[in-house]
Amino acid sequence: MNFIILLVLIAVVALFTAAFGKLGKAGYSFTGCPLMSESEIGFYRVLQMAVPNELVFPQVGMAALVRPRYAGADSRFVPAFRTISQRRIDLVVCNRDSMEVRCLVELDDSSHDARRDQARDTITAQAGYRTVRVRAGRRYDIDGLRRRVLDISGGQDRLSG
Repeated sequence: MNFIILLVLIAVVALFTAAFGKLGKAGYSFTGCPLMSESEIGFYRVLQMAVPNELVFPQVGMAALVRPRYAGADSRFVPAFRTISQRRIDLVVCNRDSMEVRCLVELDDSSHDARRDQARDTITAQAGYRTVRVRAGRRYDIDGLRRRVLDISGGQDRLSG
């Protein structure tokens, strides 16, 4: 009996090794890429100047902040999770002491699609987050940006660059 259990264990280990070994040998090739574009880096620095007493986190995975309301066994969980699992939030502003999210900041440039942005904002609003949208530009109003980011009133904010 112990011999059969040992054989089953060896077979399971062999299957896992084969399956995971193939993941690294599938013929794919990867290279590094910048965390943010030059435009995003410039805006990130401006945002840090606008809210120096807050923490600003760039490129946060949406799934770090939002979860489906369904239990894992509910058939709606996986499709709901897929709608958020590959999305990123440009910048998340948090209270330095409590780490509570103050707001989400999206830098809108030519790559942004209004329909997708609205769908994304609907998801984050359902989760209780306020989104500040800023049109990408060469210059930003630091005081105006500070007021928008630190405003704790509900709703969506838009700010031109």
